[in-house]
Amino acid sequence: MRTYTMTRKHLPLDCLRRRLSSLPIYSLILYGSIIRGDYIPGVSDVDVFVVLEKFNKRILLRVEEAVEECFTEFKPVEVDVAWELVENLDDPLKKGYPYKFLTVYREDFVENHIVVLGNDIIPPSYDFSVLLEERIKSIERNLEKFKGNKKMMHILAGEVVRLWAFLNGANLDKASVLKKLEELGDEAALEIYGGYLNQRSTKFSQDFLEEIIKEKLESLKKILMKTEK
Repeated sequence: MRTYTMTRKHLPLDCLRRRLSSLPIYSLILYGSIIRGDYIPGVSDVDVFVVLEKFNKRILLRVEEAVEECFTEFKPVEVDVAWELVENLDDPLKKGYPYKFLTVYREDFVENHIVVLGNDIIPPSYDFSVLLEERIKSIERNLEKFKGNKKMMHILAGEVVRLWAFLNGANLDKASVLKKLEELGDEAALEIYGGYLNQRSTKFSQDFLEEIIKEKLESLKKILMKTEK
């Protein structure tokens, strides 16, 4: 599995700053596999978090375009731009606007992010059970949202399988997830995640993907019940 181990000198931060420094951006942060070190060209996304004083679609489009241009050689599947307003930063779950990365993966974001422009952002701390419950709800919403879209269902299945492996002791890097799935002996989950890493192959049927997601959701709910006791 070919990955890029990232350091600041590998990342085109100056390219982004040249293109975006004139915009009224409160914070622009890179996070995820591009920082963690398990980025795979042609498989991984480049994850960006933007914080704005006021919503501005033009700025978000400019950010997406700049990242696509600056990271061309990394061949991302897509540039995933998450955004939030400054006013929601202090308690996003209570306000109903959870950051995309504010899940059980909060600590990974804290450890693996780089501020490109503006201010650093550290997500508020919540009880683990609260974060897991929010993630389960998000998966359930997306299960309904993506029905009929096999590509997105496979991405969702891959995410659910990764979360399940993580809750069973894996780190978030892709090699650790694969190793844990092998240890757990879950052939279906291993096949799903392996296909996800193989150019996000969509050879699986809609019914199979939905079955895997629902099965793992039940496992996640059991883990949640244990954490709440």
